[in-house]
Amino acid sequence: MRLSENLNLPMPPEAAAAMYADPAYTRIRGRTLHAESATSEVEGDPAGAFTVTTHLELATEGIPDIARSLVGRSVKILEVQSWQAPAEGGARLGTIELTVQGAPASMHGNLKLRPAGENSAVSIDGDFTAKVPLLGGRLEKAALPYVTKVLRAEERSAEDYRSGASA
Repeated sequence: MRLSENLNLPMPPEAAAAMYADPAYTRIRGRTLHAESATSEVEGDPAGAFTVTTHLELATEGIPDIARSLVGRSVKILEVQSWQAPAEGGARLGTIELTVQGAPASMHGNLKLRPAGENSAVSIDGDFTAKVPLLGGRLEKAALPYVTKVLRAEERSAEDYRSGASA
């Protein structure tokens, strides 16, 4: 199922890249999502190309029963964002991979981070798939709002990060 999100971050692209690589941001994002746990590791330097691997454990409360029956009371999500070095002006391209651990569901997409005045705009375009015979389409439709919630948490978390909210 196709997924497209456009996010607005309250900082220029260079600061957004540094934020993504900061473990404090992962903790803030985990708090925004009411995660049971949220950790991340970074390879590379946000001044150039870098990859952030994030592990989230989220309660499945509020998701449709069809999806909860496959994953239980909580779901572990592995998210890998790989960013290229910035172009002139700070714009970047990247990829995102979300894997629902223990379930046949994943998202693969492309990322664009670009200046938007004094802020940044992030575009996420990808495909969310659930490989479950006969139920895949229904499961994708049921889980898509949950995936969108995880992605959109970046806006709220970035605002908290910028304002210096403690992690």
